[in-house]
Amino acid sequence: MKKITLAISAFLVMPCFAESVQIPADKIITQIQAYDSYVYVHFSPSQSFNQGCSAPNTNSIAIDTSDTLGKNMYSAALSAATAKKKVGFGINGCHKEREKMYRIDVKF
Repeated sequence: MKKITLAISAFLVMPCFAESVQIPADKIITQIQAYDSYVYVHFSPSQSFNQGCSAPNTNSIAIDTSDTLGKNMYSAALSAATAKKKVGFGINGCHKEREKMYRIDVKF
């Protein structure tokens, strides 16, 4: 009985963990919206990715700016947008209701 309970518990928990998605560095940042502790980065062309967030989007992702890593990614996104450089992203999980960036790649 313990094995069955453990197997069922593992099955129910697994969907909570989204797999990382790598977005290639062929995107142009079209808009940045800054809020108190997060930023939305909008880009083109759109790309589908599914992290199970409540408001999934194909052309924007969130940066959690409550820590140093998020602030560094926000700074890199602003620099890339200003210089009109192509970017790519690493996405894993959700922040607020959108997919969350954990890495930004700026193509020179």
